[in-house]
Amino acid sequence: MKKFLPLFLLLFSFKQICFAQDYSSRWLFTSEISPSFPTMKDRVVENADRYSSLEWRNRFGVRTFGNLFIGVQGSVRNYSETLSLESLDSQISSTIESKLQNTMLGFGPFFNYYLEMSPKFYLLASGFIGLEKGVGNFKYDLVNFNCPTCEIGGVIGEYPQRLGQTSFKDVLLTYSSDFGFGYLINDAIGVQLMVNLLRYERSSFMSREYIGENFNNPGFRMSYSESVRGFSAINDRMIFHLGIFMALNLE
Repeated sequence: MKKFLPLFLLLFSFKQICFAQDYSSRWLFTSEISPSFPTMKDRVVENADRYSSLEWRNRFGVRTFGNLFIGVQGSVRNYSETLSLESLDSQISSTIESKLQNTMLGFGPFFNYYLEMSPKFYLLASGFIGLEKGVGNFKYDLVNFNCPTCEIGGVIGEYPQRLGQTSFKDVLLTYSSDFGFGYLINDAIGVQLMVNLLRYERSSFMSREYIGENFNNPGFRMSYSESVRGFSAINDRMIFHLGIFMALNLE
């Protein structure tokens, strides 16, 4: 029985925090998953074949007046960009893949405003300032190698083969505005969906010296050191935020 006591206390505390209050509570917690789909020009590797980005952000805020909440947010975002190029040299052909992977940690202030359309349905406007930092890497792999004379001579390798890599540092400052809607499931918990409408970004990123085997470069950019700033709208970088919001009983 004793081993179930901590679990019981945890569930009881969660019930007291989330369900003992309703949406008129002073404190608010939100948790969201945010995939993004930028256009080619808004990627680090502009001609990347494949791109993926997924963020998990959590917000804790306090009601100021009406349905306006202000507070702080923390986030973790992982993104990757992959480019494959083919190298041709006489009768030898090879395919080399470059993959950028990075995990960004972010924090900053935010506000959420819920406009009540019905007892269950709310329109939602949100704005935030976020600072993200991360250190990732570029990895270069030989994924395919075609050499008829090598195969005849018995020289056949296994693929993919790691050629080398370089570290990559990224710092991003964002001013962003979102719009969406929220729906109350019960008196304390709801779901919300937002889309990013407009954002201003200041990004600085750089790569270190390549470490690994020399290879016949079919056109990869091996060095990055840039500072980029500018606005992007929904048609440049589609970003969704899907998650839950909870009224908390912290009084």
